[in-house]
Amino acid sequence: MKILRVCLGLATAFALAAVVAPVATAAEPGVRYVAFGDSMTAAPYAGGGGPLGLPTFQQQPKTVPTPNPEICARSNYGWPSIMAAAWGLGDPQTGDWADYACQGATVDFDQFNNLRTQIDQAAFDGMLGPNTKLVTIQISANDIWHSGQGATYAQTMATCLTDIIRGCDFRTDPGYLDATAITAENLAFRMTNGARGDIIGALRAVAPKAQIRFINYEDPLPPAGVPFVCFSFLGIHSPWPQWRNAYAHLLTDNLGNAIEGAAAKLGVGFWSLKPLGIGHDLCSPQTHWTGLADIGQPYYPFHPTVEGHAAQGYFLNGIRLAEGIN
Repeated sequence: MKILRVCLGLATAFALAAVVAPVATAAEPGVRYVAFGDSMTAAPYAGGGGPLGLPTFQQQPKTVPTPNPEICARSNYGWPSIMAAAWGLGDPQTGDWADYACQGATVDFDQFNNLRTQIDQAAFDGMLGPNTKLVTIQISANDIWHSGQGATYAQTMATCLTDIIRGCDFRTDPGYLDATAITAENLAFRMTNGARGDIIGALRAVAPKAQIRFINYEDPLPPAGVPFVCFSFLGIHSPWPQWRNAYAHLLTDNLGNAIEGAAAKLGVGFWSLKPLGIGHDLCSPQTHWTGLADIGQPYYPFHPTVEGHAAQGYFLNGIRLAEGIN
């Protein structure tokens, strides 16, 4: 009789356990790390391998056709690829991370090629989700910051620095980007209340556990007071006389400060590449910056070289480790 009672008790316990046990669910979406950004992130067409050693197309696969008609020529040489490899996450899209950076991307100005589209596509692909631990965002160099702006940051810099008649101490052309408009308030507003709605809110809704990190750009300019800048063609570097470059420094400083300040206003983290750029400017023998048609390098001039991306990837991975993001 005692044995019968014990058996009945165990049967009752197992039955209750079956009632209260949680129902098994499918794995939640989201790879560990997702990168968003522009050409400074994507390293477009880097690596060579094409005809005459020119950069080859290295588009990464997507699970569905992208809503962005721009052909995003990401290569596997961008700093997110370097950081992900050091992290041990495998290949993009098929491993435990995904890369959605695209050359020409803006925060909110372009109708298709913008940060919101990247986030929405990553969520639709199942790459961005509750399992995502880290999201990095490096973007704003292609943005429209004010009405009447006729040139982006990169376009203003290139035109202004090569103008040996008027120099680059002031905003000598009304079409140039107005440095005073590059503010944290401006960037934070466009990321939450701009043309694409609440971009950061949408990101947090899809990936509530993710650590979000804004990342600025290295400074391409030689130190203040250097009377020239440098350019390269086919890998051959040469100085260009330009002792009037105060406005170029102002643009670059304001852009970095705006990204850092917007991160603080939006309650996200910030990782700075500025310390890494010291000693690697356009005129340094160990420059991190491309010229025009440099063999094996990312396609666009005034962009990080393959070596620059590698240094950035390892540098940022070190910050990730220091912060304990795993």
